[in-house]
Amino acid sequence: MSRLTLVLLLVMFPFSLAAERAMPGLHSAGVPVDGGQSCSLCHNNLGPANSDLTGSLTVTVGDYTPGLQQLIHVRVQHPRASRFGFQMTIRAITDETLEAGTMSPVLTSDPVQVRCDDGSRFGSAAPCNGAREFAEHMNAPGSDAGGGFDFAVAWTPPANELGDIRVYVAAVAADGDGTAAGDRVYIVVKSISAVGGCTLPKRPTLQTVTNGASFQQQLSSNAMITIFGLGFQVPGRTRGVGLGDISNNAFPTTLACLSVLATGAGIPSPGILLPLAYVQMDQINAQAPIPPGTGPLNLTVLVNAGKPNELRSDVATVNLQTFAPAFFVFPNSKSIAAQVGGSSQIVANPAVVSSGRPAQPGEVITLYGTGFGDTNPAVATGQLAAGAAALTNPITVTIGGTTLPSQDVLYAGLSPGSINGLYQFNVRVPVSAPDGDVPVGIAIGGFQTQSGTTIPVKR
Repeated sequence: MSRLTLVLLLVMFPFSLAAERAMPGLHSAGVPVDGGQSCSLCHNNLGPANSDLTGSLTVTVGDYTPGLQQLIHVRVQHPRASRFGFQMTIRAITDETLEAGTMSPVLTSDPVQVRCDDGSRFGSAAPCNGAREFAEHMNAPGSDAGGGFDFAVAWTPPANELGDIRVYVAAVAADGDGTAAGDRVYIVVKSISAVGGCTLPKRPTLQTVTNGASFQQQLSSNAMITIFGLGFQVPGRTRGVGLGDISNNAFPTTLACLSVLATGAGIPSPGILLPLAYVQMDQINAQAPIPPGTGPLNLTVLVNAGKPNELRSDVATVNLQTFAPAFFVFPNSKSIAAQVGGSSQIVANPAVVSSGRPAQPGEVITLYGTGFGDTNPAVATGQLAAGAAALTNPITVTIGGTTLPSQDVLYAGLSPGSINGLYQFNVRVPVSAPDGDVPVGIAIGGFQTQSGTTIPVKR
């Protein structure tokens, strides 16, 4: 080893220890999506985390009410430890890459700080403005040997109910000799649930049920639907499905303490609950069932679902057609939700979607819709489509008045990896398509997608 290299190591190594004592590097709380590393990455000469049972880490946190602050206590103890450190981060199981709520020291004099994940090793100071947060010790406070230390962190949960939340904490009980040797590491992961979301005091009001793409009255089995009404959530609270809500490859049937019950049309008593994708005060996005029989289908909204205080709306009766084809469109437009084939590039005028661009004649694009009926292989209601599942019934696609030949409809079926009510169509834009907003339609089984939908085209 060269003298220069040795000098550099001698200079850098003590600095690293001092820096870790002042503040640990981020991503040290044991979160799997952060890499799963913890304080034991450095403090490991006495074994992995939780291997010394003479010490302990206790995390005191209760179930959360959205938007209501609570104190989280982190107590670290070991009979031979005199200095203590910790790192904590809080994530919603719907997406553990995102922070759930905000943290802060209880008092400015407390040896606690909050760092924001800005991509650097130690992060930046709070406020984090939505970036991942890590509460951690500051200058490794001490106590008499065996006394332990209690860190307190103020946590304000998100304003919206996010389902279960996980609190990840890693802590060090150190012997105070200034090195990583002789230190014990402990890890605790606690799951907490929302308690404020299942106390809605009034019966929900179900007003209308529409196609989830066109918002028209055409409905079909397995199609995405939208239910409008009142009292589905408290004002301002929204809840969408995240990865943590999907169990056994299926969308949940209860979301934010709300369910939709389907009866009639040959469905055995007491009925079935619909797969849910989104809930807010006046809107529910769900998927229609495939009833075993025919006839009217009855829908009822349940708030505080499955609880002693469950409340039910009046019953809405709908009729399901064989097909209810419709395109999803971008908000406040007639522009079809579309992408350039094989990419994430959005097809839209920049005035509609700032990152979008028009399609080009001869280019393959992907269109999205619902209500197109059976596929092969069949996928059960609410399930994620594992791969390609083509429509079993023929379709006719027109773009700019031109009917596409079969070779220009490259795929028509379920969108792989999505709920099975979402269909995609990989089609080639005719070379004759003019510049501008060009009308697009798909017909299946005598039914047609909603009128007026377009894609932008520019040569």
